[in-house]
Amino acid sequence: MRINYNKIMLTMLLFAVSFASFAQLPDPDGPGTGDQDPPAPINTKIIYLALVAVAFAFFYMRRSKAAKA
Repeated sequence: MRINYNKIMLTMLLFAVSFASFAQLPDPDGPGTGDQDPPAPINTKIIYLALVAVAFAFFYMRRSKAAKA
């Protein structure tokens, strides 16, 4: 299997851009929490998402090897 580094780098770039664009930092000089929604942190459950992604990739690769054999 030939590794295509361009696809890997593009995927990593898309993940980095999406995390950076949707992150919300709290405003220290802003008013109290009143009617505003609290900031939505991204990194609270990211490790679980990474574990599920690795497990899915392992399952998919195993299934594709079984189909080829």
